[in-house]
Order: sequence, then structure tokens, then C-alpha cells
Amino acid sequence: MADEPNVQTINIGPNEWVRADFRLFEAESVPSPDELQSWFDPNNLRLEASPVGVGGRSAAWFLRVRQLQAVLRHYRRGGWAARLLRTRYVWTGLAKTRSFAEFELLGQMYRAGLPVPQPIAARVHKRGLLYEAALLTVRIPDAQPLARLVDPQVWAQAGREIARMHAFGVWHADLNVYNVMADQDGSIWLIDFDRSRAGGVNEGLRAENLSRLLRSIRKVVPEQEHLGWPALSRAYQHAWLGFTEHME
Repeated sequence: MADEPNVQTINIGPNEWVRADFRLFEAESVPSPDELQSWFDPNNLRLEASPVGVGGRSAAWFLRVRQLQAVLRHYRRGGWAARLLRTRYVWTGLAKTRSFAEFELLGQMYRAGLPVPQPIAARVHKRGLLYEAALLTVRIPDAQPLARLVDPQVWAQAGREIARMHAFGVWHADLNVYNVMADQDGSIWLIDFDRSRAGGVNEGLRAENLSRLLRSIRKVVPEQEHLGWPALSRAYQHAWLGFTEHME
């Protein structure tokens, strides 16, 4: 994981690192290690943090980082593992930590023009053989999750953007109705790429993503299985055919 001129990994304390994109702060001074560390504390009053209403396993906040409206997410486990290691993961190297990996993937996708939040910074704190992680991204203004939207055109646009993500070679580890967002202009955004992978998406992985999304619809907004889902599915298939034609 080689550093770019404006994307740097900084040791901010004993066994604690932040990887940040300083292009977002060109007009201001480079943050000090202490300031970088403070960005990941939702109890810091200067950040004006408020909890995110849905998603995030109760570990996400809206806040202000200097001039930026941002979203802070602390990584937390779900399922049975949460009973043992709620916020900690096994250390296998800095580049493989959840936050640094997601920071890198989001950066690749954002620079390629895909509709994902711009990454600001990722934090890792190593504690023995385990670590804790957090990620800061630019907030999407006035965004609502797909779960709250009923316009078939918005659902169709979601299908096209998911197809574009797959054409770029990214598999989403948790594609659901809260991780697909639409802003006030109807533009679609894809969020939460923890454990997601780049490098190619075969037919099985594409089908798995769409099946996961459909299960989410049936669980959260079952009425949309017969309204929004057909529009999304048709638009996805049409867009995917268009992408594959250009690949050949």
C-alpha cells in the first residue's frame, strides 16, 4: 500500500495509525496527529456529532470535520461474534484492516466516477493481537435510503448503478435497502463497502448480490417486491447487457 503524494498513512500514537486524503484540505493546514485522532471521537464536542438514524449497528454519526460534513463509522461485529469481540478484529497487517481496505476501495471507486462517498480518513488502533477500526467519509447531502423511497424511476436508477458497480468489478458484501441511497435530485449512491472486494464479479457473485438485496426488500419493505424491485431488476439487466457489449 504505497502512499500517494496527498494520501498518507500517519502514526498518531502507540500502535495507532490514520490514513487520510489531504487533497480535501488543500486550502488549510495539514491536520496534526492530535487533530486526526480527535476526528474519530464522537464525544468530541467540536465535531457536533449526532447518531445516524438507521444502519451502522448503532456505531455511526453525522459530524463536522473542519469545513466538511462527514459520516463517522466505528466498525462493529454483527451476529454471534459480537458477543465475544464487539469492536475488535484479528490483526493480520495494517493494509488488511477493515477500515484501511474500505478506504482504498472507496478511493478507487470515487476516482473512477462511481457513486460512492468520498473517503476522508481511516483509523486503526492495534491492541495486542487485535485491533479496532473507524472510517470517515464525506456525507451525502439530503440522502434517503432506498427503503424509504417509492418512485419506480429511483428504483430503476438504483438498478443501473448496481450494474455499473459490477461492471467496474466490485462485489458488495452487504447490498441491502439501507446501503443504497438517493439524494434530493434522485441520484443514487452506494455506501458501506466493508468486506467488499474489487477485481472482478462473475455471474454467481452478481446473482448473490441481487438475491441479498431482494431478501432485504422482503424483510424491510415487502410491498416493494412487486413495485420497486421489478423496476430495479429490469433496469439492472438492461444496463448490464450494455456494459457487457462494451467489454467484448
